[in-house]
Amino acid sequence: MKLNNQWVMPVCIGIMLVTSLILYPSLPDELPIHWNLSGEVDDTAPKAIAVFIMPLVAILVFASTYIVPMIDPRRDSYEKFAPSYERVRLALVMFMVGIHIIMLTQYDNPQALIRLLLFAVSLLLAVIGNEMGRFRPTWFTGIRTPWTLADERVWRKTHRVGARWFVGMGLTNMLVSLILPLQAVGIVIIITTVTVSLGLVAYSYFVYRHINTV
Repeated sequence: MKLNNQWVMPVCIGIMLVTSLILYPSLPDELPIHWNLSGEVDDTAPKAIAVFIMPLVAILVFASTYIVPMIDPRRDSYEKFAPSYERVRLALVMFMVGIHIIMLTQYDNPQALIRLLLFAVSLLLAVIGNEMGRFRPTWFTGIRTPWTLADERVWRKTHRVGARWFVGMGLTNMLVSLILPLQAVGIVIIITTVTVSLGLVAYSYFVYRHINTV
């Protein structure tokens, strides 16, 4: 499968590594790597490890998403939505660039850091939702329920609806991440994520039942 703009993602990873090297001398010996929804640090790591965690994750994501179309039994499906798959791959790596920069520059401002992280996650969901309607049946991407995998018509209908729901969820969560108290933001994001996830599972089931009983 031919994927476009392969050079962009390695450049993004390079930016992450360069950022780590530039900021390294000014960073404390221990850096926070995990926070609770109150903005309190609950885990740290030595600087030498913390500054390279996200670049390593980005490399793994870049490599795994390149390999997935080659090993998927439905590898031919990727040709049908290759541009969307490529944009999602790029969005994932760019998301990690943003997370990396936020973590290294806002480590001493946990309230702002958590808000920015939640905003970035919500933006990523909206971007994925924008591409979701073009996904084709595979074993590694999209909304994979027994009913979407069993019937391509169910897959198409579920992903068209799921695309709108994901975009709506992402935009809603982006807004609340900026204006609500942090703990309230966490509750809203959990509620919207669970609601959309369970809603799409149920929707795929009812579409399957409708199609196969008509």
